[in-house]
Amino acid sequence: MLALSVCAVARHASAQFTPALLQNDSYWGDGKAEFNFYDAQIIREGQPRQCEVLHIALREPFDPKQWVKVDDWKKPGVIPVVKLNQILNVPVGVYIHQQMHSAYWRIDNGMLLKWSLTHNDSFGNTFKEVRCFGQQLAFNWHTYLEGTADGNENITPPANGYFYDELPLRVRTIDFSKPTGEFEIQIAPTVIHAKKDTIVFKPAKVKFNARERKIDVSVQHSGGTDRFVLDGNFPYLLREWNAADGSHLKLKNSLKMDYWNYSKNGDRERALKNPMLGHPD
Repeated sequence: MLALSVCAVARHASAQFTPALLQNDSYWGDGKAEFNFYDAQIIREGQPRQCEVLHIALREPFDPKQWVKVDDWKKPGVIPVVKLNQILNVPVGVYIHQQMHSAYWRIDNGMLLKWSLTHNDSFGNTFKEVRCFGQQLAFNWHTYLEGTADGNENITPPANGYFYDELPLRVRTIDFSKPTGEFEIQIAPTVIHAKKDTIVFKPAKVKFNARERKIDVSVQHSGGTDRFVLDGNFPYLLREWNAADGSHLKLKNSLKMDYWNYSKNGDRERALKNPMLGHPD
């Protein structure tokens, strides 16, 4: 807990981001999860690959001693977090990339506590993780590639430093009290791949423009510009994402659901047909 407290003090979230979305009890307090299904073209090996990408967001109790979700939210020391799982199954010719990136944010201040990545590309497995300790991030990795099989290092991020893979949820936490705005941050590149990363934060500029029914957000960074389209009202669902590398996601279904009741054969179709689970268009 001390390490997490120091982390929260040492790395204040930008004033342009707000934890209000994460703190909304009427939205997250029911235990249900957002299931957002995207038609996607993901660039792999220089070519667009047609697939479906699933984003799952929910609030859960987090034990900062074990760095995991716990079953008992009343357990001493447990803190609430919002978690986003980005799940990609990308066909690449005769094989497939299967990846999940999980990120955890504190709801009291919106700070990132941890992210982890699992990657398999039909030829090997990779696992990467970052945890926040004080003013440093502890990065460890296990890959199937020679020279970077296992390792760890400490990284000192800038005060306004964020990871690229936070953006799908992070852009939804922008302070939209004004219709337009721009601000500067530092961004480290995506880690959703097999190799060990060199994590370097570089300058980026965020701009947003709120219209009647949607909000356009752009993030200009060293790799290009990512463009996001959000709903104009809470909870600011991510409708479309045009990434700098040419990847593209477009929302086709969004459900707010009691997912634990939908684990049987045929339940995906049952959930998608249930009008009580869907967000309004």
